[in-house]
Amino acid sequence: MEDKTLKKGFNIYLYYWTIPFFILLVILNYVSDFVTLGEFDIGLMISIVSFLFGFLITITFSMLLTKVSTLKEALAGETGRLVSLFLLSKQLGLKFHNVVKEKIDQYTILTLSDYTNYEVGRESIYSIYKNLNLMEIKSPIQERLSNSFLHHLGEFEILREKLEYLTNRRIEWPLKFTSYVLGFTLIVLLFLNRGDTFANGLFIVLSTIIIFIFLIIEDFDNLKIGDYTYNISNSDQIFDLIGNDRYYPSEILSRVKLTKGKRYRIGFYDKKTKKEVIEVLTYNPKFKSNVNIISSEHSNR
Repeated sequence: MEDKTLKKGFNIYLYYWTIPFFILLVILNYVSDFVTLGEFDIGLMISIVSFLFGFLITITFSMLLTKVSTLKEALAGETGRLVSLFLLSKQLGLKFHNVVKEKIDQYTILTLSDYTNYEVGRESIYSIYKNLNLMEIKSPIQERLSNSFLHHLGEFEILREKLEYLTNRRIEWPLKFTSYVLGFTLIVLLFLNRGDTFANGLFIVLSTIIIFIFLIIEDFDNLKIGDYTYNISNSDQIFDLIGNDRYYPSEILSRVKLTKGKRYRIGFYDKKTKKEVIEVLTYNPKFKSNVNIISSEHSNR
């Protein structure tokens, strides 16, 4: 085999060169007197900053919406695989079916309570692999069903890895930082451009919209909106299928619709143990007060 010379450059992102260019521009600004402006044109600066800010925000939202769309597709696939695993396990022996039921319930609770840390569900799925010896394969039909079960389990693991990657991934900090710098610069320029009543009102409205854009980016990036509600709906389907009470973390109760007289498993974060405690509560007129009492108890321990 012919030897080839291996060439390697600097193993850094190109955007890191922004720093030396920034330093160069600072030096150039203070040592050069060749080009000066008689007065500061705020209107021109607002136009330039608005264009750059809009361009970066468009890229940011495009990335966020693409991620949410991919997550929704993966979540639908995850639910479908869990349903298949549960139904197939019914034909492979009661002991094995009970193990699969328990692990699916555990996995769904863990990934719903700590959605941005999807790897918490790893061990629940790995436990199914560890209990494959409990399968009852006494007929050709059961053998085919076991093969189908293993196929779905393998496909599910691929989806789980994908979800783990997507839920942990965040917008690149340089992109977010640059967008925020431009946004706050635009707010400052709008403030300097105030004068009459219309300009003052425009400053208030546009500045508020910019802040709103920042906050909604953070909510999307932290998966607090968009696909999380979709995940809650899928989890409800799983709990209903396996015959267990639905589970919700206490902080998302305002996002779900509860049925009168139905029992629910509610997760409360205990500040002392730094773990979640699950309480079974019935939805009735005292439900909200019971949630507040239990939440307060775990917060003050």
